[in-house]
Amino acid sequence: MLTPRHRGGLMAAAAAVTMAVPVVVMTADAAAAANRYEAETAPATCAGLIEANHAGYTGSGFCNGDNAVGAAVQFTVTAPAAGTATIGIRYANGATTDRPADVLVNGVTVQPGTAFGPTGTWETWATRTLTVTVNSGSNTIRLNPTTANGLPNIDFLDLDSGGASPSATASPPPGRPPECTGGAPVTCHFGLAPGNYTVTAWIGDRASAGNTSMSVEARRRILPPVSTAAGTVTPYVFTVNVRQPEGQPTGQGGTGNPGLDLIFAGSAPRLSGLTVQPASNPLVVYLAGDSTVCDQSTAPYTGWGQILPAWVAAGAVVANYADSGESSGSFLSNSALFPTMKPLIRTNNLVLIQFGHNDKSTTASGFRGNLTSMIDQVRDRGGVPVLVTPPVRRLFSGSQLTGTALHINGVGVNLPAEMRNLGSSLNVPVIDLTAKSEALVESLGPTDSAQLYLRQSVDGVTDNTHFSEYGAEKMADLVVQGIRERNLPLAAYLR
Repeated sequence: MLTPRHRGGLMAAAAAVTMAVPVVVMTADAAAAANRYEAETAPATCAGLIEANHAGYTGSGFCNGDNAVGAAVQFTVTAPAAGTATIGIRYANGATTDRPADVLVNGVTVQPGTAFGPTGTWETWATRTLTVTVNSGSNTIRLNPTTANGLPNIDFLDLDSGGASPSATASPPPGRPPECTGGAPVTCHFGLAPGNYTVTAWIGDRASAGNTSMSVEARRRILPPVSTAAGTVTPYVFTVNVRQPEGQPTGQGGTGNPGLDLIFAGSAPRLSGLTVQPASNPLVVYLAGDSTVCDQSTAPYTGWGQILPAWVAAGAVVANYADSGESSGSFLSNSALFPTMKPLIRTNNLVLIQFGHNDKSTTASGFRGNLTSMIDQVRDRGGVPVLVTPPVRRLFSGSQLTGTALHINGVGVNLPAEMRNLGSSLNVPVIDLTAKSEALVESLGPTDSAQLYLRQSVDGVTDNTHFSEYGAEKMADLVVQGIRERNLPLAAYLR
């Protein structure tokens, strides 16, 4: 439940959501701000609203967190060396009581129950100073409220790493490593073992303007095209999952290259630096599903799971184990799929489970049994299962979608309804992507909805089940909407 001070900024905050924004913008005259991390600027994440309705903040706003235990703010910071660092957290607490929070560094609680006492008004700002230990390179610093009042308003976090100058921590950029070649696009390959990695990319150039996008592995979108002025270099931080095969787990569409592949494209790609290091215990979001979800190796086919990483800030990562042609039963039994994914699941990891497209002859009891087995096994590992009902097909009767489009299968089973009912009975969160995509597709109508799917005139193939890149974007948007509505752990990491 949002308090009145939350509600006032809801529409403004929703309109302000972007897929990625700078950590710090550095120019030749602005490097001195490199050790300040604004709460409203990615890769910082805010489990609440970004607002600007109380004076005295810096930057473009502040984080007004939800009034709830665990409604956290997280900063991703860069330290020049391992050791002790001083952090300063600027906050305002116009309430009359303390709003304590656990301070976590790289997922470990280092300052439990840190006090953020009243400042008098919401326009009176104070700084809480703490000493913590950081690793060399990228670190996450998380403020996790311990009471139902949530956090105070958070303006920024300053990092002082043993007196190193700001320019030493972020400027100049480190330059391209030898693993990167080419100019348009720039391609980089690191011979890394499967796992999760923190990638920091310095986008932009001291001498020329640019327009740069970033993708990894099998066409996974990380950063949409961003424009940079000459003299501006912006570091972006992401957590990336590496596995082999890098696309679909059964190797459909190709197995790709072992290790980590990154591509920097756009109309004028500019890359001034790149670092890769092992990630420290990120929140992993596993995807279990079919061809509408999976990492499709070959354009124009695109799964919504390929677009979801662009929504996810550093500290969390998407591991897409969806595979073309899979039903609930085949995914459960294929050794490359659920049996491979299950041992990787750790406590509090999310597992998003979407099936239905290929359960054309699965009985109601069989469908429920398969999903229940996955749910139970995910919970056995300490994970959090989430059911995602399947997105609709583009099959119209007049202005309405048909029963087949809505996943009433060949033996008369309403598969989305079975998933909703199962979620209710087993206390499993459900993202109703069927209902959300139905509303979208029917609102566009039989003609305009074609752009969400594959068209002969644009894609060289007509397909009313699989998505174009644009359609996958829209489905990922709906999934993100559902993650926020269900207040799943990933919500705190969404850009």
